[in-house]
Amino acid sequence: MKRIAINVIVIQLSILLLSLIFYSRITILHYINISFTIGLSFLCIGILVLVLQSGFFDFFTTSMKKVLYRKEVQDELKTMRAPSEVVSVKAAYFFQVGIPIIVLMLIALFFYSFGKH
Repeated sequence: MKRIAINVIVIQLSILLLSLIFYSRITILHYINISFTIGLSFLCIGILVLVLQSGFFDFFTTSMKKVLYRKEVQDELKTMRAPSEVVSVKAAYFFQVGIPIIVLMLIALFFYSFGKH
């Protein structure tokens, strides 16, 4: 938990740094835009890892190997690992880092939307 908190803090500081680099100043709107992009990236990668680990593409890849390769090569292809066995990264990490970024972005969006009136 401590490692994830440190990662979230580092990413928040990176968001502020990216705001300075791309926009030359830090505003709440720039923070919202950058944090949405980074948070969504973490969540999308987490979903992709989760789908790959579930074995969803295993049947597809074995079917495509049977269709696309000659019969002489089929025995060698059976020894290849399935995509679900290749991915060793934990999807939970991406969710544990991406969700706090999105939550902080939503809080900033709340203050931004009610601060304009």
